[in-house]
Amino acid sequence: MLLDRLVLTDFRNYERLAWAPQSRLVVLTGENGAGKTNLLEALSLLAPGRGLRGATNALIQRRQGHSWGVMARLARDGEDALELATGADPANSSRRVFRLDGEVVRNQGQIAPHFSTIWLTPQMDRLFSDPASGRRRFLDRLVLALDPNHARESAAHERALTQRNRLLATRPDQTTWLDGLEDSIARHAVALTASRMALVESMNRVPVTDDTSFPVARLQLVCDVERDLASQPALAVEDSLRAALKRSRGEDAQKGSTSFGAHRADLSLQDALTGREAALSSSGQQKAMLVHVMLNHAALTAGKAGRAPLILLDEPLNHLDAERRDALLRFLRDREITAFMTGTDREAFGVLGDHAEYREVSSGRFLEQ
Repeated sequence: MLLDRLVLTDFRNYERLAWAPQSRLVVLTGENGAGKTNLLEALSLLAPGRGLRGATNALIQRRQGHSWGVMARLARDGEDALELATGADPANSSRRVFRLDGEVVRNQGQIAPHFSTIWLTPQMDRLFSDPASGRRRFLDRLVLALDPNHARESAAHERALTQRNRLLATRPDQTTWLDGLEDSIARHAVALTASRMALVESMNRVPVTDDTSFPVARLQLVCDVERDLASQPALAVEDSLRAALKRSRGEDAQKGSTSFGAHRADLSLQDALTGREAALSSSGQQKAMLVHVMLNHAALTAGKAGRAPLILLDEPLNHLDAERRDALLRFLRDREITAFMTGTDREAFGVLGDHAEYREVSSGRFLEQ
């Protein structure tokens, strides 16, 4: 998969950018605030989800702009090019819409078989000290690249949770309605967890180790549903989860949240060699483990799905020593991976040589080369 055209309209500090990338590897340089990360965010929004910043349309919209939009044309081996677009809904500026070859997409899950992306940003340096929700989102992006149904299961699970919480707060006597919602939560929670478990098992089975210089990171899903699925049939786990949800209605009504489900899952990483937890490691060690996860995932996805996800790396060389910086860049250079990277110093990416396209960004535009 190659990105052969990108158009941004009224996106952050970009009034309009029309660009035909000339390489599968792109390095964006420029001062802070120039718009490098904004361009990565635009690419991230082409995939299901809320993008690498999780921003609302109001924050994405350029000041004095009209309606933000992002369009990309993807060239695919042996297939016709695919046009993918997203942007603010003209009829409701708070909503996002997707288009696939000009047709409106009703379900974001329809995008997943055609396009997926994973990213690493400086904000993720806090991934192991922040709440579990960030780690869960990180894991789900990895899963989505291999299981397009994961987005639909996740959205259905979230809808059922929201409706149950609202019903417990307003009409807790509606037991039949609650039974139906809890049945939905149980079914989708088991499906979500099974997909997460499959991804974790695949990545741990044959991790990338060849000349990456990164510590092999082992993933572990921390979740009651996972624990039960490891020893019981899926239908039995669904029954157990439904019963637990029913028992917790009174407590959950007081808390305003649901005590059981896939939304309680967490992800942990350990150095496979030493057993050291990422949460107990230095910033540099955490960054190295996360980079290994991304490289491992790219190799796994390329092997299983026939294409690696688009990789977005915002200031990826921070916290990495010289050996690991070069190892990361060599990995991207020597494999059929499409990656966009940002940095302040073009020379730091010298290992890529003429395998990359280099663009300097200033005030939401490319400077002339």
